[in-house]
Amino acid sequence: MSEPILLEGEHIILDVAPTPGFRKYVTIKALVGIIFFLGMVNVIVSMAVYVAVGGALVTEVGVGPLVLTYFTLLIVFSFIAAVLTYIVAGLMFKKYRYWVTNKRVIWRHGIFGYKITSVPLERISDVEVSRTFLESICGVAGLVIRRMTVEGEMHYPYVYGIRLFPTMIAVPNPEEMQRQILELIGRKGKESKLTV
Repeated sequence: MSEPILLEGEHIILDVAPTPGFRKYVTIKALVGIIFFLGMVNVIVSMAVYVAVGGALVTEVGVGPLVLTYFTLLIVFSFIAAVLTYIVAGLMFKKYRYWVTNKRVIWRHGIFGYKITSVPLERISDVEVSRTFLESICGVAGLVIRRMTVEGEMHYPYVYGIRLFPTMIAVPNPEEMQRQILELIGRKGKESKLTV
């Protein structure tokens, strides 16, 4: 996994790897959603386990044993989820890489395999620095690349209205990278006006 394939006349201006805080941020961000999901699913699982191990009727002993079963299983499942999420975050860390060239912005992302996504500079509508509360706690910041789609509509990296992660996670010195990308976009715009 080396540099991306470059177009004719294209050269790399920035070659950036995520900071080590990437693992911590991805693990915590994913665990928040996973533990919420586990909390809901665990209601059914704990009832099934309680009945399967021959738990006494709740009407006879109260809800205490059932609640104990619920929290015990939630702690066990949360621990397993935390370990697996940290492993996956480590695999992701190895796959992520960001490049800025004189023609486009490119990022490689994935877990087991990887995808390489690129956006031509003329299709980028904005570059946003992301420093959410969780990112600040983890000591990272990201960049969100907002781009225009073919139809001229804005394309945002959201799933069901929620941004799961920035386009580029744990970018070192994101404000400087943002500035350089915006300057390249400005230069590209001036060049296209001169050729028209």
